[in-house]
This record gives sequence, structure tokens and C-alpha cells, in this order.
Amino acid sequence: MISNKLTLSEIKDISSIVVDEISDHDRDEMAIPSYLHANPLIRWLMWKRYEVIASMLPVSSTQSAMEFGCGMGLFLPEMKSRFDTVYAMDLFPQYALELTRRYAIDVNFINSFSEIPDNSLDVIIAADVLEHLDTLEDTLGNFQLKLKNNDNASLIVSGPTENIFYKIGRYAAGFGNKGDYHHTNINALVSDIVDFGFQLEEETTLPLSFGPCLFRVCRFVHG
Repeated sequence: MISNKLTLSEIKDISSIVVDEISDHDRDEMAIPSYLHANPLIRWLMWKRYEVIASMLPVSSTQSAMEFGCGMGLFLPEMKSRFDTVYAMDLFPQYALELTRRYAIDVNFINSFSEIPDNSLDVIIAADVLEHLDTLEDTLGNFQLKLKNNDNASLIVSGPTENIFYKIGRYAAGFGNKGDYHHTNINALVSDIVDFGFQLEEETTLPLSFGPCLFRVCRFVHG
């Protein structure tokens, strides 16, 4: 369960800020239309991914974590309630910066992995972002470098399956002309991450543990 969940009106307010550098296409990549969708089931599914991620986080708060591709920063309040030190990285962090400013949330926004000490992170979260990358190898290498070298340090990844059910859902939601920014899918990503040397520890499928799978949420550790 997420105890620091922003309301729909709060998300609307923050995302209404005009940022010249952020295009409508960029907003689509950040899933802003999904969090603001008129259909409550779509909004539920978007938040459900973070609920599952939250369930995979360690109990201790005296640790450090990073969200890679934090988007609007909607999960940052929850992360800060669970970890002493929180890092965030995104191509367009303006909304997330505004969110943390408004709610006085202490987050370290970074532009480069070099700003994080090696072997220092207990958790890295990449929620529906890795499928947007053209190449994965450098990013995974940085994940390995920054995560603590122990059995408890985790990489948590979520992403869309891009299967027929997902594509039907995209059209039903009114996003049929979108999604060109997805260069791969979660199934291929899981295979690539395991091939890189991580070990898959646990996973949850969404929206349910049975039936059509639209998203997978996976937790990895060092192999």
C-alpha cells in the first residue's frame, strides 16, 4: 500500500505547469495522460504498479534508493518515507522538482550516475522506463556499479508486455496513435537483464495474477 499517494487534483495541478522544454510527446512518455485519465480503472492500474513496487521494497528506512526515470515524481514521496537517502533522475525532472518543492520532500536530483557513490544503493527502481531506451547495456552497467554488492540490494523494474491485450487496451483508452517511444517490452527486458548478470527473485503480473498480462513488475538481485 502507498501511504503518500497524490490525489487526482494534485496531479492535475502540478502537471498543468507550462514547461517550454516538455512537449506533448514528452508528457505521453511520462504517462501523464494515464494518471489523469477519465477512466478510474486506468488510473488504478497506473498506481497499482507502484503499489506492487512498494511491496517489494525493504523494511528498513536507514538505506538509500534511486528512481531512474522518475517522471512526474509521483513515487518520490513514498520513497522518502522509506529511505534516508533518495536519488532521482529523469530527462525532464521539472514536474518532479516542483512536486518535491511543494511538499518539502528531500530528494537528490542528479544528471549523471557519477553523482552517486559506487556500491552505495540498496534499491534502484525503474518503473516503465527501460523500454524507452535505445540501448540498455550502459544503464545496466551503471545499475550494477551503484548497487551494493550484497544479496539484498535490488533492482525493481516494471514495464508493459506490448502483447495483443495491451495493444487492445491502448486503443480502448484512446492512445492508439501513441506508444512509438516503446522500443521493446518487459519480456525482452527481463531476458536482457538476466543475461547481463542479474537474477530474477520475484515478480507480479498486472492487472491480476491470472488472465491477460499487461504489465510485469520484477525484482532482481546481483547474479
